[in-house]
Amino acid sequence: MKFWIKYTLSGLAIALFYLLFFSESEQSLALRQWLAQRFVYSVQEPVKEPAPIALPTVSYADAIAKTAPSVVSIQTVGQGQLVRNPYPKNIDDQFIVNVGINVGSGVIINDRGYVVTNYHVVRNAKSISVQLSDGRKKIATLVGSNKDLDLAVLHIDLPSLPTALINTSRKIQTGDVVFAIGNPYGEFDQTVTMGIVGATRAFIKEGIEYLLQVDAAIHPGNSGGALINAYGELIGITNMQLTPKTGGGAQTGISFILPYSEIEKKISAIINSENAWLGMTASTISPNEFSRYAPEFIEPGMGFKISGIAPEGPAALAGLQENDFVSHINNRPVKSFEAMYDFISDAKPGDKIALTIYRNRQEKHEVLLTVEKKKVAAE
Repeated sequence: MKFWIKYTLSGLAIALFYLLFFSESEQSLALRQWLAQRFVYSVQEPVKEPAPIALPTVSYADAIAKTAPSVVSIQTVGQGQLVRNPYPKNIDDQFIVNVGINVGSGVIINDRGYVVTNYHVVRNAKSISVQLSDGRKKIATLVGSNKDLDLAVLHIDLPSLPTALINTSRKIQTGDVVFAIGNPYGEFDQTVTMGIVGATRAFIKEGIEYLLQVDAAIHPGNSGGALINAYGELIGITNMQLTPKTGGGAQTGISFILPYSEIEKKISAIINSENAWLGMTASTISPNEFSRYAPEFIEPGMGFKISGIAPEGPAALAGLQENDFVSHINNRPVKSFEAMYDFISDAKPGDKIALTIYRNRQEKHEVLLTVEKKKVAAE
């Protein structure tokens, strides 16, 4: 009995060995798979957790701090007007005096106390108050303005003034990150909103070639504030926001801003106008009107037109007239309206400026204009 058991077990063992290692039958393959799933384990190395990636801290606080202190709050008071009281309490309360309070923002551009803002912020102002980011307040004087570009320059007499970081050589491109700093609604000073330059738009006016289209929120009261780049550099003065056709204060996310590099010379001309006065205003000539004022041999785009003459001013005394076409300044051709500012922005009282003009497209005159000094009063 033991003999048969011994040889039976040996036979089964041999058969199992054959099935596991040599047979290719379906039963053998199934048996191998069954045994592998239950008794054979793959040895794997323990999974290591990946080292945490150190992400950079995304903050523009240091860049904003370079220019934000130079942004001021502006409050103006206009001439009082008698208007009907919408909520009279008695018969003697039918009218009230509207003093025309207006609020806006401005940017201190140098330590001499000059502040750039929008013309519409200070228009018709009888009193202009400027409050600095450190809480100091000062009554400002209006140095001058450029209504067409909605620019105005104020002056405050205070020591240790914070000034904007200015770098006009850095190129502005679509997609650049920008920040608008201002005083929305006259209550929230040093407010910063963020956006990007959505596009640059052609804008041919007084030598300005393009506008910046940005989507940073520009609220009422931000007018005249700073637009800076990711380096903290002043790149524009906030002024124009696209409003919906239905009106109201809804944000469209589209604002148009004059680049500081394009208006820097205009600002210098306004500052110099505190001392230097030419007694005339000038304007560009559209292609359609160019043939009305310029001689035939003058290329379109060159020169400029005298659009206004101040009575008894330097231009009037030199014999200039409205609609005269100026082709040369100090014997140098005026190749663009912008070049006009290059010629006269540094003029000082007593300087002589030679102008070559054409009247009625044909009469050529050489005119010598003497720069005078005139203090520009608040408008």
